[in-house]
Amino acid sequence: MITVPVAVAVEYFKPQILFFQYQHLEVYGDDAKNKTIIPIIKYNHFGENKVEDVDWNMKLPYKMVDSVYDYIKSNKQWHIPINVFTAAKQIIEDLPDEEVVEIIDADLVHLKKYSSSYDHMDYNIVIADATYEDWHMHIANVNGQNRKVVSEYLNHNEEGYMNGGFNVIGRVKTIKGIIDDVILYSKLVTEKEKGNQHSWWCAMHGLNIACHNNKIKMIGGENCYYPNVNALKEQHYLAHYSCDPVFDKHKILNLDINTFPDNLFYNQAKKWLAQLQ
Repeated sequence: MITVPVAVAVEYFKPQILFFQYQHLEVYGDDAKNKTIIPIIKYNHFGENKVEDVDWNMKLPYKMVDSVYDYIKSNKQWHIPINVFTAAKQIIEDLPDEEVVEIIDADLVHLKKYSSSYDHMDYNIVIADATYEDWHMHIANVNGQNRKVVSEYLNHNEEGYMNGGFNVIGRVKTIKGIIDDVILYSKLVTEKEKGNQHSWWCAMHGLNIACHNNKIKMIGGENCYYPNVNALKEQHYLAHYSCDPVFDKHKILNLDINTFPDNLFYNQAKKWLAQLQ
């Protein structure tokens, strides 16, 4: 499996990617360089100058990639979340179809090696953590609270393909087959929603719509720990700290480690922060 954590060439993303890098090296050791390609987007907002390279002490493979605004002709901030998939598209185009790829935001880190079963995935499924469905998506069921956000884009009535999830894992061939639709439907959703919370989640909506329309079943991996949302379990291979008030990603370099709970994620965060001193 190759993990693709999407970042932007601005200082805000630097500590997130350095924490990801630290954990990848901790988990995979010398093999870490074969387990990730980090896309770093050259600019985030429409009209910004392009950054052609970063000086972030990168020890793992990375690639400077084009922004969503090089794909979509717009000056609206609504399109920024689609960067996840326009960036990933520029990575997977060079990978073999049989490879398994994991596409995630920059604010996730691995806690341990994935089970070898992930390397034997079928080509008609993706794994996407369904925690988001109960958290805020509510689109997987016909009567879901937010089903109206996606319903007009669904091209058939068979149920069971969407699970409201994200943090997608799948065969490269499978992802290649749907990624243009993911980008398209993300664009349509965000332009319809015009900057509200569903615009911010447009890439999640786009992934679910694309999987439904292409009859790719989304399997809930239940493989991710979300500090402040769920409890850390043995089945969790990675952690997503996006909404954690303790390990606050907006203040990563100014955190009080004495407030950290005692578990694998926070203990690794302490180790990483300590070696920065």
